[in-house]
Amino acid sequence: MNQKLISSPGVLGLLCFIILAPSCEEQNLLPETGYNWPEKERSYWPTMGWETAPMEEHQVDPEKMNKADRFAGADPLARALIVVKDGYLVFEKYYGDGDTARCSNLWSVTKSFSSALVGILLDQDYVVSTHQLMAALMPDYPQFNDITLHHVLTMSTGLKWEEEGKPWVDWIFSDDWVAEALARGSFAEPGKTFKYSSGNSHFLTALIHYKTGMSTGSFARQYLFDPLGIEFEELEDKITYTRWEEYLEPLDHTWRKDPQGIETASFGLYLTAREMAKLGYLYLNKGKWENRPLISESWIDLSTREYMTDIYGRYSYGYQWFITLVDGVPSFLASGFGGQIIGVVPALDLVVVIKYDAEDPVDPAAGTAHDDMHLFDLVVQAVK
Repeated sequence: MNQKLISSPGVLGLLCFIILAPSCEEQNLLPETGYNWPEKERSYWPTMGWETAPMEEHQVDPEKMNKADRFAGADPLARALIVVKDGYLVFEKYYGDGDTARCSNLWSVTKSFSSALVGILLDQDYVVSTHQLMAALMPDYPQFNDITLHHVLTMSTGLKWEEEGKPWVDWIFSDDWVAEALARGSFAEPGKTFKYSSGNSHFLTALIHYKTGMSTGSFARQYLFDPLGIEFEELEDKITYTRWEEYLEPLDHTWRKDPQGIETASFGLYLTAREMAKLGYLYLNKGKWENRPLISESWIDLSTREYMTDIYGRYSYGYQWFITLVDGVPSFLASGFGGQIIGVVPALDLVVVIKYDAEDPVDPAAGTAHDDMHLFDLVVQAVK
């Protein structure tokens, strides 16, 4: 079986899955003042669809955006580039077989959606604090030991993990993804070391199912997707897979499930580029949607802080969101295999969505024509 999955930021290339990044207080990227969030009142909300506006009306340089467009267009793997400035869709371009209606696997961008759902779980008092022990939250799995929800959200559980090859395949085809991820054992004390792990993230959707008694898909549809105006249909029956390649087959507006029938927290959510932008816009507005809190502002604040730093040379990590500087501006992003990105730049009132081929993904590499973070930089340069 020829299988490979690397789900951390595409710019990292093939090295991302083997690097361990310790927390380092001296390497914080954010200034003490934070992100400089936009405070303006919104004239509309894109629940029923995005309103468009000329770039020039929102201080976006057309010539510099043309440069970003040309860079994306020169990459045969590019599928979509969307720019939302001040709440308006000021640039939208599709490449290859991409189009407005095209759903694709978001890969590890799914993790940030899973994190948003955990925030709603806390808002509804199913969980009191991210510092609760997972073994107390999910008593059927005492193997969590001293791991807290905070450790899970920040990829600092200390659990052993490999993001590719036979260990990955063994996990995918195990009967219980939670038990299998825990059975790998530990390499570090919880909270000490960052280790990117899709098995780790899967604890989040399992927790939602465990605490609410609902499927994560139903919970997501009721409390996130429907309010945002995102089309979604839960899989009625779990799919039985016999080969990894079956996970690469495209689906439409749905979310894959594990063998227990739990939505896959780490990958497998299928949405359009415009729908991806809605999650970014929700976070840009600090959890507010249609002038009311959809997710608490406190969760957005907690999610986009730097807990684990000095990661892969340019990132910090929050609650399943990467934090970085994009052309020198503090930003946070959801990032998935092949270069899928939801990027949020609060100081510029900006959301950027980038999609690349997700059925036969190739992880981006810095300094090449297939460089997702360089494309993000080019867009920010056009807006600045």
